Amino acid sequence: MNQSIADYFSVLEEGVSRIIDLRGLEAPEPMVKILLTCSELGPNDTFVGRLPHAPHPLFPLLEARGLDWQLREDTDGSTLIAIRRRS
Repeated sequence: MNQSIADYFSVLEEGVSRIIDLRGLEAPEPMVKILLTCSELGPNDTFVGRLPHAPHPLFPLLEARGLDWQLREDTDGSTLIAIRRRS
C-alpha cells in the first residue's frame, strides 16, 4: 500500500455510492462475498465494505489476486475495508 490511508479512503467522497455492510453475516460469507465482488472489479472500481473486525485471513487472498486494500477502524468498533485492483 503506497498511498496514505486518507488518500485511499478519499474515494468515499469521490464516487463510491455505497458501502456494503457485511457485519450480520456468518463466517465465511463476508469473505466469500468480498472475493466474488472483487473478482469483477475494473481498473477504476473500488469495493468498500463494513466488517465487525479486521479480516486478517482475507489479506493474503486479496494480495494473491492483485488487489490492494486499506482498513479504517471506526468509532463504533467496526472496520471499513477499501479494495482496488493494483495499478
